[in-house]
Amino acid sequence: MSRTFRNTVQSLKKPATLVLLISDGQESWGQQLSEEGYDVVLVTYPTSTECLAAGFAEARTTLGTDTEWALLTYGLQSTDLTVAGAIVTSGKLKACVHFCPQVENGKGLIYEDVCATTIPTTFHLSAKQEILYASLLDIAEQRSLGLHTSKPPPVSIFTYPLVTVSPPFPFEAGPPIDHASGKVKTIAPYLRSANNLSYTRTLTLLRRELGPHFPLEKLWERHTYFEFEERDAMKTMATMVSTPYVNHIATMTGGVGFQDLARFYKYHFVRENVTPPDTEMITVSRTIGTDRIIDEMIFKCTHTTEIDYFLPGIKPTGKPLEIALVGVVAFRGDKLTFEHIYWDQASVLVQLGLLDPKGLPVAGAEVAHKVVDPFGVPSNALLTRWKESQGLPID
Repeated sequence: MSRTFRNTVQSLKKPATLVLLISDGQESWGQQLSEEGYDVVLVTYPTSTECLAAGFAEARTTLGTDTEWALLTYGLQSTDLTVAGAIVTSGKLKACVHFCPQVENGKGLIYEDVCATTIPTTFHLSAKQEILYASLLDIAEQRSLGLHTSKPPPVSIFTYPLVTVSPPFPFEAGPPIDHASGKVKTIAPYLRSANNLSYTRTLTLLRRELGPHFPLEKLWERHTYFEFEERDAMKTMATMVSTPYVNHIATMTGGVGFQDLARFYKYHFVRENVTPPDTEMITVSRTIGTDRIIDEMIFKCTHTTEIDYFLPGIKPTGKPLEIALVGVVAFRGDKLTFEHIYWDQASVLVQLGLLDPKGLPVAGAEVAHKVVDPFGVPSNALLTRWKESQGLPID
């Protein structure tokens, strides 16, 4: 009837609970969310009305009267709306998330607490669910009337192109932990996009209404301290999940999984003879989201060592180097799960004399200089037709 995954984040003493109406074979979603800091109860769905009620009864026992919790449904059918609605009186329901419900009128999917206040709800729909979307849009607008603008709307609706209604698209994509373990192989870009976006949007609601709130900035700075200050590969790995990955996009260096990434860090990243001793990292901007940090940075050094991760196979040139970087750093619970690091490799090669910029729309250190001083470095220096539009009307 039901299965429970206990929260795995050791620092949390009293985690909130998630109840998932989910199909057999999708247990990995329970493990995924337990690693985000929740106790997770899976109730098998779809099933008969009697079995669904029994599964809810087991979940109700787990919840108790004071437990804060959220309900997540996958492909909920209109015939089961009444049964699903009956559990909202258990514990303290704080949020609902619905993936591709099989209904046309969304009224029965939005609940109220004892004070007649709308339970915050997020919907993830296939773009094909046009009738349901229109229904929910009307409800969302009505529920938002009169609310202070400082409060998020109680009902949020997101649609995703090209994904299936049934089975719900997260089932086709699989949770991130299955991708990291290799259980799920390559999937279509539109499906990966829908899965990634819906997961972060779900966490946004859950974190806001239930917590837990992790100090992502401190966790990231601790990770980088072990990388660049202590230069300790195993301490760096200890800040990450058991199956992390790092991808330096331009050179495809890094590693997937604990063994490969630990090897990369130890022999090709944190060793003193890899990163030049005069390296500086300057943060230009930092954006902190629900489950990730976006860092805009400048990496400065003199190319006195062979930098495996930026310039694999290139011997030191002794030339100065300034690189504009963007890092996308994602977390699962209180640990890093991946890093995507982006930069302009053409700019790097130009600065080291390895690429002749003549006749090419590429630049050297000016790329990094314009990030730091956007008003001081002129725009469109590489746009050869820029002068042609001078003096032409812009309205």
